[in-house]
Amino acid sequence: MNRDKIACNCHNVSYGKIIDAVKNGADSFEKVCDATGAGSGFAHCREFIESMIQDIKRFPEDYK
Repeated sequence: MNRDKIACNCHNVSYGKIIDAVKNGADSFEKVCDATGAGSGFAHCREFIESMIQDIKRFPEDYK
């Protein structure tokens, strides 16, 4: 997993920031948005980020 890859272009939020937010308790799109700013623009990335959150929660060992 490339932690530097951008997940939210509107606010330049990387995969790593989202992973860290989820691992620190942000367990919903709204909480990840509050913690990182991701999705707080046009929210074109919302569906992707919601999927990513579920995947991180399901397989935390795959996200370092």
